[in-house]
Amino acid sequence: MKKILGLAVAISLLMVSCDKQLDITPKGKTTLSNVADLELLLNQYFTISQAPGYDIEIITNEIIHMTKSVAEVKSQVNTLDHAYLFYNEDVDRVMLTSTDPKYSDPYRYINYMNVLLEKIDDANGNSADKVRLKAEAKILRGYFHFILVNLFAKQYDSSTASTNGGIPYVDNTNVTEEKTKLSLKEVYDKILDDCSDDIVSDLLDVHENTSRIDKAFGYAVKARVLFQMKRYDEALIYAQKALQYNNNIEDRSYILNTMAWELTSESPNQYLFIDYGMMMNPLLLNVSRETFNCFEPGDYVKDFTMMGWNTAMGERSTGLSGTACCVAFGVSQNCYGIRTEQMYYILAECLIRTGQIRKGLENVDVVREKRVYNYVTFTSQFDKNENMTETEAMSLLQKAKLIEFIGSYDTFFDYKRWNTEADYRRTITRDLGEYGTYSLSPDSPIWVFPFPADATRHNLSLTQNF
Repeated sequence: MKKILGLAVAISLLMVSCDKQLDITPKGKTTLSNVADLELLLNQYFTISQAPGYDIEIITNEIIHMTKSVAEVKSQVNTLDHAYLFYNEDVDRVMLTSTDPKYSDPYRYINYMNVLLEKIDDANGNSADKVRLKAEAKILRGYFHFILVNLFAKQYDSSTASTNGGIPYVDNTNVTEEKTKLSLKEVYDKILDDCSDDIVSDLLDVHENTSRIDKAFGYAVKARVLFQMKRYDEALIYAQKALQYNNNIEDRSYILNTMAWELTSESPNQYLFIDYGMMMNPLLLNVSRETFNCFEPGDYVKDFTMMGWNTAMGERSTGLSGTACCVAFGVSQNCYGIRTEQMYYILAECLIRTGQIRKGLENVDVVREKRVYNYVTFTSQFDKNENMTETEAMSLLQKAKLIEFIGSYDTFFDYKRWNTEADYRRTITRDLGEYGTYSLSPDSPIWVFPFPADATRHNLSLTQNF
C-alpha cells in the first residue's frame, strides 16, 4: 500500500478544528493550492478506530467480546458492554456515550473530501486530474455518510424514510453553519447524488492500490446503497458492474499447505481497505456459540490452520463453553471498506429476490468453494434441493454470509434490513449458559447507536433516532 509521507503536512495545512462535534471543519484559510497537495487528502490510510467486535458484532450475536469475559461484562451493569451483550434496553446508552469514533472518524474524512471539493477548481494542475479527484472525493463522501446513517439511524424503508430521522449530510466546510439532521430519505438521496453514474465514470478503471478508489469501488458503493434501500433489481445491476472491473476472490485453499491464514490489506479482493487501526482482523474476536455452530465442516480457517479459530482460547477468554477465539495473525480482513465478496453476496441475494434462485446460490458458491474443503467435489448449495423456495435459499445464504463477514459491519446492516421485511425479521436469541438466555427484538432501540454527547451538545438538531 502506498504510504503517504505528506499526510501530516496536509493535515497541518488544513488546520482542522479539534472540536469533537459535528462541525468537524477547518478553521481559517489553507494553503492547499495545487492538485498534488489536495490529492494527499485522498491518498491515505483510512481507519475508523472502533472495531466492530466491540459493539456492532456483539449486537448481532456474532461476537461475545474482544477482551472481556461474560462474567466480567455481567458484573459491569451500567456500561455499554452490558447493554449490548445482555440486550439490556434499560441501560442509558445516551448518558454513557460521550464520544464515539464510529461517528467522529467518518465525519473527519468527510471534511477532507469537502476541503478538496471546495478548493480543487481553483488549484493549479491538470484539468483531467481535477475531474478524477473530484469524483473520488464525492464517492468517498457518500460512502462515509452511508456508514454513518446505518449506524446512527433506523433502517431505510420507503414507507417511513421521509419521516424517520437520519444524520446531517455535510457537504461544505462552513464552520458557522449548523449541519442540520436530515430525514432518512434526504440522506439517501444525497448519497445517491454523490455516487451517480456520471461521477463513477470519471474514476480510473483500475487504481494501483487499495487505499484509493476506482470504478469497481464506485459501482460497489452504488450497489451497496441501493441494496440497503431494498431496491434489489437496481442493486443487482451495479454489483455486476463492480464485478466486471474486479472479481478477485480471496482463495483460502492454500491453507491446506501452509496451515496458516494470511491476508494483506493490499490483496486484490480489497476494493477499498478501511480497518480500525490495527490491520489485524478478526484477531482476538471471540465468536458466540450460535456463530461457531454456523461454520461448515471443512472450513479452511477453522479446520486446517494451526491457529485460526481456537476453542480452548475462546472458552478461556469468554468463560463460556462452545465459543472460539480467532488467533490468526497476519490477517487484514476489511472492517469498514468494501471487498469483492460483498459484491458476490449482494448479487446472490438480489438474484434470489428476483426469482433467479439457482443463479443466486451459484454466486454464493463462487465464494463458498474457496472457503470450504470438500475433498474432490464441491457440492452446490442448490443441488441439495432443486425445488428450493426463496426463503429456503435465503436461509442458506444467510448462514454462509454470517461466517464470511465476521469482523465487519455487514451482518449488522443486513439484520437491520431484514428486520423490516416480514419474511426475514427475527428475534435474536443468545445462550450464555449459566449467565442466562437473552433476546433482541427486530424493533429494539439497540439497533440504532446514540449520537455522542460531544456532537449533540453543539448541534441541537441531533435528536436521537430511537
